[in-house]
This record gives sequence, C-alpha cells and structure tokens, in this order.
Amino acid sequence: MFQILILVLIIGFHPGLKADEIKPTAAESNLQLKGGIESIISPQKLKDLKAGIIVTSAQTGEVLYEQNADEQLIPASVNKVFTAYAALKKLKPNFTFKTYVYSKGAIQNGTLAGDLYLKGGGDPSLVSERLWMLVNELMRSGIKKVLGNIIVDSSFYDGVRTPEARPKYLKDQAYNAPIGGMSFNFNTCTVYVKPGEKVGTSPLVYTDPENTYIDVVNQATTSKPGSNNTLAVNRTEYVKGDLGDTVLLRGAIPLDHKEVRFYKNIVNPALYAGHMLKTFMLQRGFKISGHVVEGTVPENARQILEFESQPLWQIIWGMNKFSNNFVADQTVKRLGAEVWGAPGTMEKGVSAMENVLEDIGIPKNLYKIVDGSGLTRETHVTARQVARVLQMAYKDFSSAPEFIASLGIGGEDGTMKRRTLAVNESVIRAKTGSLDGVSSLAGYVTSAENEILVFSILLNDPKLKYGKMSSWVDQVAAVVSKFHRK
Repeated sequence: MFQILILVLIIGFHPGLKADEIKPTAAESNLQLKGGIESIISPQKLKDLKAGIIVTSAQTGEVLYEQNADEQLIPASVNKVFTAYAALKKLKPNFTFKTYVYSKGAIQNGTLAGDLYLKGGGDPSLVSERLWMLVNELMRSGIKKVLGNIIVDSSFYDGVRTPEARPKYLKDQAYNAPIGGMSFNFNTCTVYVKPGEKVGTSPLVYTDPENTYIDVVNQATTSKPGSNNTLAVNRTEYVKGDLGDTVLLRGAIPLDHKEVRFYKNIVNPALYAGHMLKTFMLQRGFKISGHVVEGTVPENARQILEFESQPLWQIIWGMNKFSNNFVADQTVKRLGAEVWGAPGTMEKGVSAMENVLEDIGIPKNLYKIVDGSGLTRETHVTARQVARVLQMAYKDFSSAPEFIASLGIGGEDGTMKRRTLAVNESVIRAKTGSLDGVSSLAGYVTSAENEILVFSILLNDPKLKYGKMSSWVDQVAAVVSKFHRK
C-alpha cells in the first residue's frame, strides 16, 4: 500500500510520467540485487555451503550487496588477483627477469676449454621459442665448441621446488609443476602417443619438446580396432630427477584411435633447462663434449650473455588468462628476492605481498596467504579483501590497464571462454578459481547502465564438486550485470 501511494504521488507531480516508466529507488535496486543473488545462493537452503559475496562500485567503493563478506574462505586461483596486483605494483609492468650465460676457461679458435654456465633469474616465460632466441644470441659469442660441461645455476631461488602447501595427490599433473630459479617451458612437457603400424606393436611416442632429460619406457601395445583405449602415461616415482625423469607408458591404444596427448610436469627444473639448452645448441651446430650438471657460477667466470624475459605485464596476462600456477609462484619468489634479497623464497614473496596489501588497508592479521597460485587449501581470504584489491587496482592508473587486461573475458578467452553466463558475456572480466569443494569468481562487470561494478564470490563446500558451484557463481555474476540504479 505504501509503495502504491509513493507511485501515485510521483505520477501526480509528473503528469507525463507513466507508471511503467518509473525506475526503482536506490534501496529498491539493492533489494532487487539481493533477491536475485539469494535466489541462487541462500545460506538457508544450502547448510554446508560457506559463501562470501560482495558487490561494490568500482569507482566509489559503495557496497551494493554483501553476504558473509568478512568470512575467511579458500579462494583457489582467485588468489592470483593478489599476486598480480602486488607484482605489478611493486615490480612495475615493464620489469623483466634475466637469464645469464657465463664461461670459465680460455676461448681459442671458437673452442671453450672449460665449462659453460647457465644461471637463472626465475624467468617464468622462458619457453621453447625464447630459449631458441637465447641460443641464437649465443651464436654471436664466438664459441662454437664446449670441451667442458653445461653447468646450471638455479641458486637465485631456494631449493623448495614444490611448496608444501600443495595437495600431495597432484603428483605429476602439469598444473602442479615445480618452481626453480632456472626453469623452462613452465617445467612441463607434452607426451604424444599414436597407434603403432599394426596390432601388437608398440605405440609411437613423441615428447615435445624433444629432449634428452626425459627417458620414455614404452610398455604399451597397439590393440585391435574398436577396442577400448586403456593407455596410461605416468612419470615414475623412483627417479627423483637427479639425472632425469622416466615416463612410463602402459595399457593399450586401438589401431584406429587418434593421437592422444598427455601433459606432465618434470622433477628437476635446472637439469631440464640445461638439457634443453644443450639440445638447441647441438641443433644450431655447437659441439659439446661434456654433460649437463647442477652447480653455481664461480666468481671469476666471464659473463657472455644476458637474456631478458618478456615484460612483467605480458607474464601477468598469461598467468591470469590461463590461471598458470607455475607462473604465479615463480613471480612471488621473484617479488621476495627483489624486496628482501636473494635467494627468492615463498615466505619472502608472501611477506612482500602482505606489505603491498597493508598499504591499501588490508591488515596482515585478517587473512592467510601461503603462495602465489592458490593451489592450496591453506590460504584463506575474504570476499571483501578480494574486492578491495580489485577496486584499488581499477583506480591505479600506473598498472590498471595491464591488470584489468589480464583477466579473462566472459565467453571470449582464457579460463572464462567456456563459462556460460546468462547475459552480457562480453562485459565481464574476471579471475576464476577451482578446487574440489571450492569455486570462486572475482572481477569487474558493467551494470545495465554501463556502470563498472566489482564483484567477489567465494564458495566453499567440501561435499560439492567444483562444476556444480561454478554454475552458481556464473549466475550470480549475470544477476550483477543486470543491476540498475534508476
């Protein structure tokens, strides 16, 4: 009755205004937003679900909706929002990682009578094509033959390759790749398997990139056409990476089956990088007599090459678009080394990140972050803290373009490409997060009136799989995109 009276009064003062043209008041708009969100995620309906949700204005920080926004929850890969902001803020968008090559010994007639040293600076962007570029630059050093070893120095980071906080069951999955001061190709490799020429023969196996670090043991067979594909490819546990990795193939692949690919991580980043350097050098015509071993660059070695990474903004772009855990943790260790000195450690990096967050009003004692990737259940943050970072990043012109551009576009690219949002797919930029029992989504969305809003959604429920909850966070984001003030 009261709302009808208000409508009558408004129409009375505005003779030309029709009732269906009347827009809701700010309070009514917020109630509509609340109703829309809680029709999807209601604490009363889902007893075991812990939900932290907040929606704010990107420009002013005005809170339009919140539900348990201060409850500490597992963010999964939404944690990369903190990593990206801290790295861009502290290191600056054009920061580069550097990889060095040194020599020890006399060089005569193109022959190095000693060892060649490869020293890493934690570059997470050193992939096949960039290592090939490094070797092309090395061609101009005058060295054509190395009588000694290739010695790889990864001491710029500590020796902890796989953070203790990561789940132990992940093992050899590519997204659980180890970290290292000298790393290559995200510390992963791809194994391609094709059926053999006839039934009973061994399948054809290729590793990409082709290298001498990985030893393939092929115990699989080619089975008759139409049979089940039982092929299994695993990195064995009994080889710990001191010399290389062993990949074991078992099972069967049908004769008429298409090529199958498997993505695996490697154990020893330094040796992997060294073997790939040697492989590419040999392909470019270098002669190398020695082996690939680990060590440190001696003080009297001569630097013959400095190779820069891609700029940080480009690295962060790839990290967030594709939720690359390796890149995130590599970046945090580098952040720690820059702020507190080498060697870079996860603890130093998290400490540096905490200082950046404290500068924007997030006290250290109100959350727990243990790594850069979010590949852990030990990190706990709040939806409001995530939204605070998003808001401050949006308003900081020194890195806002790079930060915002790194987020996936709904329905368009990255981890957001296949997210089915009900409306306005092209105006949602967000970071996804998923673990068993965890689904999260946080970023920016334009409202029905083209106002840029910040949203942060953290869902935790140990009894639910990620897939079911991901549809809920997408629906909530769609509801937020329909918000209008007047």
